[in-house]
Amino acid sequence: MKIYLLRHGTTDWNAARRIQGQTDIPLDAEGERIAKLTGEALAAEGIIFSHVFSSPLRRAYRTAQLAAPGAEILTDPRITELNFGAFEGLSVEEMQNDAHCAFRFFRADPFLYNEEIRKLHAADPENESETLTALCARTGSFIRDRIDPLVRAEAGAEKAGRTAGPTSSAAPANTNILISGHGAMNRGLMMYFRNTKDLRAFWGRGLQANCGIFLIEASVSASGEVLYHTEEDCRIFYNAEAEHIPGLL
Repeated sequence: MKIYLLRHGTTDWNAARRIQGQTDIPLDAEGERIAKLTGEALAAEGIIFSHVFSSPLRRAYRTAQLAAPGAEILTDPRITELNFGAFEGLSVEEMQNDAHCAFRFFRADPFLYNEEIRKLHAADPENESETLTALCARTGSFIRDRIDPLVRAEAGAEKAGRTAGPTSSAAPANTNILISGHGAMNRGLMMYFRNTKDLRAFWGRGLQANCGIFLIEASVSASGEVLYHTEEDCRIFYNAEAEHIPGLL
């Protein structure tokens, strides 16, 4: 089984370098264009998705519609973007340059960012900013509830096909799953797929490009454990010559 972990297309707030988080900002014209190109490129490679999951936020859902046209899209609140609380809508550069702002650690040191948000919660229990620990907990729950069963089901179909022999109709499912999400949330999923809890490794090799895709291979061990193998670099399926605007979350 292959899982295609897609980040949404660009938005006006990406272009303005403002933090979106759970603020429901739609795709801009460029975001619509590269999401559509991504869908066309995936189709040209013969990639068909048996299951499509999306964050409920418009920028991710619309990206899923364009990347997998005609597919049924299931939303799940556990794959909504990280809640940045009062930071949402603010300028990335201004927060990064503010020596008193917890956000200055967000990309540079996610472990320290997590600790700073924990301190904010201790000082103000009503603070809505979400820790990365909480993000990883909810995204891990999504994988265990929604993805692991699909991996096991395909493994069972493959085993049945091998047992029945080459003339049987019980052929391997060869399932492809699409998950359409966000910059930080997708990294929460990747923490689970990579089987690590070390927040210092949260960003891997960097922020996933808009409409970039992480490819994950899923299988089941002889003991019944679901295993995931990830690629560290995201793939760009749309035309490499298409104009691309780097974005943030």
